[in-house]
This record gives sequence, C-alpha cells and structure tokens, in this order.
Amino acid sequence: MNREEAEARLGSFQEQLGKAAARGKAEYDRLFDSGPPGLGAHEIDADKKFVRVNAEELRLLGYTEKELLGRPVFDFIVMSEVSQRAIEKKLTGAVEIRPFVRAFRKRDGSAVTMLLLDRHLKNAKGEITGICSVMTPIDSSAPERK
Repeated sequence: MNREEAEARLGSFQEQLGKAAARGKAEYDRLFDSGPPGLGAHEIDADKKFVRVNAEELRLLGYTEKELLGRPVFDFIVMSEVSQRAIEKKLTGAVEIRPFVRAFRKRDGSAVTMLLLDRHLKNAKGEITGICSVMTPIDSSAPERK
C-alpha cells in the first residue's frame, strides 16, 4: 500500500469514527474497538496520556492495554520531544490536522514507522479534550509526499 492509499484508509476510518460518535457512544465504541485490519487507534487526553487503545494497535506495537493506558503517548515515540511539542500544539488547536509520520517504539525495542491521522475530541462546549489517532505501518524508505 502506498502513502496515498494509506492516507485514504486512515481518512475513511476517522470519518466513520466521527459519524459513529454522532450516533452515540455504543456505536462509536464498537467501531473503535473493531476497526479495519492494519489500522490501529488510540485516544489521548489533555495530559497526553493514553486513555484508550484498540486491539489492532496493541497487536501492531506488541504491548498490552495495561502497559499503555495512563502513560504519556510520547513515551512510545522515537523522537519524543518533537512529538510532545506537536501534540501540545494540536491540543490547543493551533495547527491544522493532517496525516503525518512517526516512528513508534515497539515492545521488543524495535521501531516501526507509522502514518497517522488525528481528530480532535471535544466536550459538549466544543472545547478540545483530547485526540483520537488512527495509524498504519508504512514503508519508511518511501519518499515523503509534499
């Protein structure tokens, strides 16, 4: 799968999640937990900590839910300082959300390059309370799309 195809899959999954959320928590939960093969998903709160992760992401990274929940997401990202600054900007709404690449540290210590697409999580007042990220492995040797 090339980057354009991966972006399309991630965009479609985020769109489905958004529509499911509008229809109710039960439908959102079902879709989040049983997303398409090869697409991981997680949610972080305003403290940048994992509050939810689906089984596919656990499989892709090799962790258990217990190992991730409550921990800062950037603890599992290779360039954690860059990631932390980017997440802070996203949580304030200061940057446009678009697909991006990050290398995640797997449980076995190896790194896997992921293409991610975020979506803001908001409360009833429309305030950003967290981020839902969907991700899929990509070939890190493939050229970046401008």
